[in-house]
Amino acid sequence: MFLDKYSKITDRIGSYLNEILRIRAKNYEDPILKEFYNDILKVMGGGKRLRPLTMIFAFKAVKNEINEDIIRASASCELVHNASLILDDAMDEDVIRHGKRTFNSIYADKFLKSIGFDFNIYKTGQSWIKKDSILKIIEMQRNISRYSYALSVLASNVLYELSEEVLNSQFSKDLRIKALEQHRRMYLRLNEGQLLDILMEKRKINEEEYFRMIDEKTGILFMYPIRIGFIFSEAENYKVMDQYALNMARAFQIHDDILGTFGKSKHTGKPNDSDIKSGKNTLLAIKTLEYAKDRDIEKFRKTFGNRSATESEVNEARKIIKKTGAYKYCRTKEKELIKEAKNSIPKNIDKESRKFFENLADFVISRKF
Repeated sequence: MFLDKYSKITDRIGSYLNEILRIRAKNYEDPILKEFYNDILKVMGGGKRLRPLTMIFAFKAVKNEINEDIIRASASCELVHNASLILDDAMDEDVIRHGKRTFNSIYADKFLKSIGFDFNIYKTGQSWIKKDSILKIIEMQRNISRYSYALSVLASNVLYELSEEVLNSQFSKDLRIKALEQHRRMYLRLNEGQLLDILMEKRKINEEEYFRMIDEKTGILFMYPIRIGFIFSEAENYKVMDQYALNMARAFQIHDDILGTFGKSKHTGKPNDSDIKSGKNTLLAIKTLEYAKDRDIEKFRKTFGNRSATESEVNEARKIIKKTGAYKYCRTKEKELIKEAKNSIPKNIDKESRKFFENLADFVISRKF
């Protein structure tokens, strides 16, 4: 597999991330804070480390070497990426990612155990007679949701702060200042992308709006790490691969959409019906709603956004996605974007780095996870 070739580098990135969080946990005497950092570590385990790799190979593209400074600096964008995932999972109320429990799910359980709520009293019918009996359960659900969401926001904030510390510890002061400026801009745009995602969630959007949101949520998490890699290499033009990053990231997200509906859960580590049931504005859904006619659009709308949809209804929605040509459109679109991305790679960069960016582009639309 594409990533196997870079396993030594990704292992070093992973070790450094573990070191950062373990040192934090070790430095606190308070058991609550120790546990908090260890729980962050649990959800950060694994991952493809694509974003750090893009920073490293942007650096190598000019310097023709990979050193410990750039490997450590690259961990900064992985911390930001995980900060965004923790917050995204809380906002979407997701409980599983990459086959593991999400951070908000972990803290929902912790809260429930800490208060010792007794569900046994609701086993008999007489418990439901009182008018206010259901209110206790509603209040409990609200408290669990508020608590787990708040802890997720705090974990996300902590990871971003750590990302700045990491980025500000390598290379010369002048380069660090320039890199931090880009890093902070990335985080601002990432939050703006999340804002767009939320505000567009319950309304019909078109392909142009979809890509605008993707550029801010997915694209910038590739574009800015590449920029920072070039900054640390002291390249004259650190924006030279912006077009590559945005086109590759668009294809990456389209493929994520495809895997979210047609992928196998054992590979992706998450349910493959949640995008349909939650009514997520994927390109697959946008194009299906645009192309579907008569009974097909009625059937699709009945299932799309229906969290109670049955397995057979979801399977029928999948058939409609393919029948309308939406699936084929997305597959064609991602290939076009990857072709554009590869054509925009500068010709004068280090040969190995060029090969990495070409293979990365191919990988993002061929992966099963």
